[in-house]
Amino acid sequence: MSWASSRLAALPLAAAYLAVPLATALVRRMGPEPAVSPFLPWLLLAGLGTVWAMLFRRSGVRVKKRFVFEVFAFLALAVMLYLRQDVFLMQIELALPLIVEAAPAWVLGFCLMWAMTFGVPDRAAFQRYGAALGLLCIADLTAGIVLQQAATAQRWLGDPDVLAGLLLVALCAGLRPGENDGGAAEPDQGRPSWRAMILLGLAACLSRTGLFGAAWIYLFFGRGSRTARVLTALALFLLMAATFLAPLSRPGGMHYLDYWLWAKSVELFFREPGLLFTGVHFGLALPFAIPQELAPIWERLTGSPEQLGVQLAQIGPFWLRFILGWGALVPLAGLAGLFGLLFRRMTRMGAGLAAVLFAMGISTPLFHDPGLGVSLGLAFILALSAPKPRPEIESATHGPDAEDATDPARQWDMRPL
Repeated sequence: MSWASSRLAALPLAAAYLAVPLATALVRRMGPEPAVSPFLPWLLLAGLGTVWAMLFRRSGVRVKKRFVFEVFAFLALAVMLYLRQDVFLMQIELALPLIVEAAPAWVLGFCLMWAMTFGVPDRAAFQRYGAALGLLCIADLTAGIVLQQAATAQRWLGDPDVLAGLLLVALCAGLRPGENDGGAAEPDQGRPSWRAMILLGLAACLSRTGLFGAAWIYLFFGRGSRTARVLTALALFLLMAATFLAPLSRPGGMHYLDYWLWAKSVELFFREPGLLFTGVHFGLALPFAIPQELAPIWERLTGSPEQLGVQLAQIGPFWLRFILGWGALVPLAGLAGLFGLLFRRMTRMGAGLAAVLFAMGISTPLFHDPGLGVSLGLAFILALSAPKPRPEIESATHGPDAEDATDPARQWDMRPL
């Protein structure tokens, strides 16, 4: 399936790559961070998409001349939900853990609805916003070195692993497209300067999984000669190794908590293998006793006393949280369906995004982070979309000179030398 795009198709990318990181930096610069849901910008975009779908077709033509009632009805519903949100949340309190853990479905549903309403951003849009974010990450790292005299992982723009995930999606959009579907091909969009800025931004994030994913993607699917790809991947691998030697851990030792959660979860599955099929109860604390040496780090990062235990929503790595909550069958079924679609249309972009899905799901919330989840979801839709036929192929097969297109004398290897 191919998607026609409108001018608003890339608006989620502007939010994920620019608006949210800059707003995060501004809020952190002003003082303590307020308790604002990360889904708020995406609820506003969903509202915009709903209003647009009621008023206009994708081409921009109005559905009808007057639509005052529809607009006021939607706005009244939105205002009522906002004013009565406490009562609404109390009514769905029992189902709230299930709704929270089903966030990947809501994020992917948003991507699908946005693509149906506005179309899918093209490769150039991903690379353009990725280059802008890469420049911001370089400036963020430079500011940290100047102000703190050290290359720390504390970033004004947000979690460095999430930033690296966004840049990896943009890196995949910059991979060379291939021919498919009887000669039809995507245009080779983007600029070399954008792709270079994305790689430099990835290096500036100092994310271990991000550097590993970038090295893997560039080595097997990147542009340039084999020597250039090997040298670039080697440089990224060396930089990743340097993060283990230098004091570049995430703020407050979050990596240590991630390692401990992975180890305790594997131990839990060995002790109770039935959880691999059923998952844990959403509303109950996990059977993990937080060690005393990690208790101060846990309380500082989560704001929850260690006596309350570990809740499923407090687990950062996407794959760990997904398997603990839903068991292993749901993720395996989802991956089987995704790979079935990818094998139907093999592209470098699709293969690279699959690597991002695996690598960044180890350390980031992925689809539980709306910015990264929406960007990855839209990128997968783009990678799975059928390419448009080349203009010369259409004119040769459907134009007025279609009969001449099959003339052997016109073929390149039959012309006179």
